Amino acid sequence: MTAEWMRAAVITRHGGPEVVRVMEVPRPVAGPGQIRVRVDCCALNALDLFVRRGTPGIHVDLPHISGGDVVGHVDQLGQGVAPSWRGRQVLLDPLVDGGALGESAPGGLAEHVVVPAGNAIVLPGGESRPERYAALPIAYGTARRMLFTRARLVGGETLVVLGAAGGVGVACVQLGHRAGARVIACSSSSAKLERLRELGADELVDTGSEDFSHRVWELTGRAGADVVVDYLGKETWPGSVRCTRRGGRLVSCGATTGFAATLDLRYLWTRELDIRGSDGWDRQDLTALVEMVADGELDPVIHSVHELADIARAMAELEERRAFGKVVVRVA
Repeated sequence: MTAEWMRAAVITRHGGPEVVRVMEVPRPVAGPGQIRVRVDCCALNALDLFVRRGTPGIHVDLPHISGGDVVGHVDQLGQGVAPSWRGRQVLLDPLVDGGALGESAPGGLAEHVVVPAGNAIVLPGGESRPERYAALPIAYGTARRMLFTRARLVGGETLVVLGAAGGVGVACVQLGHRAGARVIACSSSSAKLERLRELGADELVDTGSEDFSHRVWELTGRAGADVVVDYLGKETWPGSVRCTRRGGRLVSCGATTGFAATLDLRYLWTRELDIRGSDGWDRQDLTALVEMVADGELDPVIHSVHELADIARAMAELEERRAFGKVVVRVA
């Protein structure tokens, strides 16, 4: 393999895991204001599955390389980039050109990726566990902004997390616990619920065997929760509305079970509910999370680490809901 080529996990067409192939592709070159990063590792997200399957209304040029959560070392500088960037280990902010790295631009499931220099966040020197930082941007960044910028969660409040065993859900449980909230974690997996308890969940609700809304109502003394996180959508939204207290906040960053959720307006006005959307993360969320990991205040949950050649199995863990925490692909 010559210096002009690199290995990458390439989506050749939309479809199942079989459409992703590890192959040699041209190595990108940093343009003006850009850096090229030699990828150490890249964490997977549901976004990678959506890009691979094809999302209605979102065009992706094929073949394509996905992967938004990237840690690596800067190995090439474009015109105008300060020489001090060379060799630094960085976490990449996935927000690029109004979209996301790995969706609207080639991503990090490759040996090299090119991004604007401004997207790089320098990591502490000598970092030996880069997968911890690769876990942060999309899941933990989304959770942090949703909880604290949008929902305004504070210590002492009750937080309900639907889909608590997913990537964003696990992050919400950890961050909510750290903020001093009473965390009620809801999941259909009893085994994963016990792991959520270890991460700081105060109460557990098995949605596979009980009505989560009724159970939350009981756990809160028929008062309801201060903040309810529901990114599942259609199937859970009516129950989420019912278990939110008067003056409480219901916040969403997605709708994995369907977008057309119903809302009983009687709860909206009689309880004076606030319904708030949350879209992605801000740069300050990522820098704060990096500091938390570096200081030992946060240990992101890593389910597994795979080699690039094992990309199909890595995606399957996420797609088949076997993962608890982040699935990371080691590239370097």
